[in-house]
Amino acid sequence: MFVVQKLKTLIATALLGLFSLWPTLAVPAWAEGEAVSVTKEPPQVQTRTFNHNDPGPEVPIKGREAATTHCCFDYFVDIGLESTASKRNGDIYTYTFKVTRLAVRLELPITLWLPDTVNRRLREHEDGHRQIYEEIYGGAEKIAQRQAQELLGETFIGQGKNLEEGQDDAKTKIGLELNRRYGREILSYARLVTQLYDNATRSGTNRTPVFLAIREAFLQAWLMNLTRRH
Repeated sequence: MFVVQKLKTLIATALLGLFSLWPTLAVPAWAEGEAVSVTKEPPQVQTRTFNHNDPGPEVPIKGREAATTHCCFDYFVDIGLESTASKRNGDIYTYTFKVTRLAVRLELPITLWLPDTVNRRLREHEDGHRQIYEEIYGGAEKIAQRQAQELLGETFIGQGKNLEEGQDDAKTKIGLELNRRYGREILSYARLVTQLYDNATRSGTNRTPVFLAIREAFLQAWLMNLTRRH
């Protein structure tokens, strides 16, 4: 069974996507003797244009937004487990599993939603969001590697009528835990930098150069995180 987490980020807002199971997902094959494997796919960027008078339900803009940039910090994982103990209670078994292998694949699809009346300033502002997401994604592989390494060897409880059901239950719990850890670092940071960038540019309505606003947003985020640690 393969596990999928989708971490979704919207301009000005950030949402944690639904956790789901995906039985046919292709993930990296295990390297011989390698307990943790992380593959990061290149960002996939597309631009879509909509009618500013009638955006349609598929366009994820809110309120008075003129445009939006939508991305998903997608996290796919294949989990290897070892059963270390089991206990029966009627027809239900409770199994204890140790995490023995984790193969992770990271993806970053980005969509710039621009109105048919888009001007240069608005286009550059939305592209600034793309740059922020891609810069954060640049460090995602190391974060996923560390988090998977930390989870390796931990034990999880799974319940079911047989071993397979118990494994599926445990994998769901492991996937949710990985989703929480990855989202806490990647998504929370993306949400913060995006908001600081919008503050610096007044959501694209002032004349602050995009590259300066991006650097200011990352610097402010770094200072805020530094303050919190102390």
